[in-house]
Amino acid sequence: MKSYLGLISEYAKVHKKKNRLTITCIAVSVLLVAAVFGMADMSVKTQMIEQIKTYGNYHAVVSNPAPKIAEQIGNRPDVAVSGWVYEIESGRTGDLEVRISGGDEAMSREMNMEAVEGRFPEALDEIMMDRSAMQKLGYAVGDTVDITLADGSSGKFKITGISSDFVSLKSFDRHGVYFSTVGIQNLPSENVYSAYYIQFKKSANIRQAIEEIKTDYGLSKDQVGTNRVLLGLLGQGNDSGMYQLYLVAGILFVLILCAGTFMISSSFTMRVTERVQFFGMMRCLGATKKQVRRYVRREGLRLCVVGIPIGLLAGTLMMWAAAAYLKFFNSAFFAEMPLFQISVPALLAGAGVGFLTVMLASNAPCKKAAGVSPQAALTGSLRGMKTVGKAANTRLFHVETGMGVNHAFQSGKNTFLLSGSFAISIVLFLCFTVLITFMNHALNPLRPYAPDISVLAEENAPSIKHDLAGEISELAGVKKTYGRMFAYDIPVSGREQVNTAMLISHEQYQFDWVEDQLIEGNIEDARDGDGVLVIYSEEQDWHVGDTMLVNLPKGETSLRVAGILADAPYDRAAGEQAVICSEKTFTALTGSDDYTIIDIQVNANAPSDLDEKIRELAGNQISLLDKRIANRDVQAAYLSMSVFVYGFLMIIAFVALLNIVNTVNGSVSSRMNQYGMMRAVGMSARQLKRMVWAEAASYAVVGSIAGCVLGLLCHKMVFTMMVTENWGVEWQPPLLVLAVTIAASAITTFIAVISPSKKIEKLSIVNVVNAQQ
Repeated sequence: MKSYLGLISEYAKVHKKKNRLTITCIAVSVLLVAAVFGMADMSVKTQMIEQIKTYGNYHAVVSNPAPKIAEQIGNRPDVAVSGWVYEIESGRTGDLEVRISGGDEAMSREMNMEAVEGRFPEALDEIMMDRSAMQKLGYAVGDTVDITLADGSSGKFKITGISSDFVSLKSFDRHGVYFSTVGIQNLPSENVYSAYYIQFKKSANIRQAIEEIKTDYGLSKDQVGTNRVLLGLLGQGNDSGMYQLYLVAGILFVLILCAGTFMISSSFTMRVTERVQFFGMMRCLGATKKQVRRYVRREGLRLCVVGIPIGLLAGTLMMWAAAAYLKFFNSAFFAEMPLFQISVPALLAGAGVGFLTVMLASNAPCKKAAGVSPQAALTGSLRGMKTVGKAANTRLFHVETGMGVNHAFQSGKNTFLLSGSFAISIVLFLCFTVLITFMNHALNPLRPYAPDISVLAEENAPSIKHDLAGEISELAGVKKTYGRMFAYDIPVSGREQVNTAMLISHEQYQFDWVEDQLIEGNIEDARDGDGVLVIYSEEQDWHVGDTMLVNLPKGETSLRVAGILADAPYDRAAGEQAVICSEKTFTALTGSDDYTIIDIQVNANAPSDLDEKIRELAGNQISLLDKRIANRDVQAAYLSMSVFVYGFLMIIAFVALLNIVNTVNGSVSSRMNQYGMMRAVGMSARQLKRMVWAEAASYAVVGSIAGCVLGLLCHKMVFTMMVTENWGVEWQPPLLVLAVTIAASAITTFIAVISPSKKIEKLSIVNVVNAQQ
């Protein structure tokens, strides 16, 4: 050994178990940062995939530019792909209404308009048609079809390729026909909307490039649009909402850094306190304070070399597990997600924060170790030579309890460190729970009543026979059918702020689903025909028992309000009241029992020709709205966000658990000599355990109070920036989450005390007095 620093490796060889706790703390701190940043990186990439899949891979779009300007924009060195996309009025082919559009092949591919079978159209008379339209009309690649435009002109065109179904069109029972640029420009229609789409290179400063394009070519602000969400995900957006999210991310990052610092600092402080005699002997042998500080910091760096790689590996494995879950359990949406992707930002953030946290956390222990006097080498305690400022309070507590409370507040720095560990855990958990609320607003999960397929009457008239719902329910693959009858513009009298009513029938399924929205009254009366349900509104202010007077063709009728709903999925105009009643009541009031819409939920293994079978039963005088693809996209997006959000919370909960356990263990271990002396003067093991529990409870109470105050303030600030600013939802104190968090902290605290208490109880008095753990 050439230097006193060589003692670090020698000590590590002899005391491997003691190093494991500190290494674990470092690894967990790095794991927390790496996993959070990795999952955030994966979440951003997932949202980018969804955004590109839904709206296309473009960054900017110029409406109706001059051809010369478009050519100059496309020749810019920072543009990767650009091209024209055109759209004209809808047309028809066979019995189907189709949207007619076209454009350059390169840009069309980026806009998800490419041939999955056959090839992209090139000639004037060539087209590409979506798959569902081909199946309905019985066409194949190579067939010639007639297309009639909105002005009545028609032409014959050859199908050269099949495209995937357009989700936005299929949800409204429409289909798409796609031309090449020369093909759509050759159509006789005069109303052609043209747009020039631009995708910039990865190295480009997109915001600056867009501003340059506006300035150089004299384009107005309204003429140049952007893919706002995609630019925001790329970090090049100009959206204040995205900046709010970045600010929130920065706040959460600081909280994570504080949590790691508290946890590692607690471990480092315990290591220093346990080796009082060791540092005292170094001072006796001539070591300076600077050399002792250097020794402690070098020891921390040595532990970093081991702990940081472990944390990075664990964080990466956790990120891979989340990606594998999304890929294999939702392959329809995440089939292209790479399994073993390395997140460079996560690795850099984890390593950087791990190193920074250790340096911050070792600062106080360095000073404490350097302050150990040679005299302390004889006593083996940093507290042994200190004067006790205040005796334990034995008026309010038993002696052992009072001593435990007194120990907790004997050192202000120690109290701050240990109570701060509790507080930061509560603050961190409260702030991260806001992500659940944000997720539920940003990506609404499918409601229980969300249909996969809807049969809609023409012009929303009640013209679908009541028996059709039963016939559809007999088809293979159908899980549920439920119809609704609508009556519009029913005059309402005797009530201010209400002009008309929209009467809606519900059957058993739908009454069950709206029960969660009930805020006053009961569902049974409306289901049995003895009243109706209305939707809550501050302007209309209905109450259970109120009477609503409606003017129907058979005369004025009074309806009793049986219940108030918080919300319902029906659009209504200002001054219009949505009134929900049973089918029996609807028929009695209007004389009609025909449905306006029939909603259908299907099984996962529903046959591919289910649409055609439903249309055969319903006839051609309806619209068949297939929302299965859109529903799958919503479910997939919500699932991906859920995996990341709840993954965050699980990591935070684990860190909070380890932090509290480490804090309590460190506090007990640092007082091992004092506990031994108390045993020696007659304190029983039971009293000693009460004293330890009282000390731990004091830290928990102070930390919980501080955590609640700071946590609520931070929760409100984060909630306001993430939710209120975007959706107008007012902040409410998360009392349930707060109660659960405090209860979990209390339970964890007392569980953490069990192990050290038993350890002290089992040791002999002589061993405890001389313990140098």
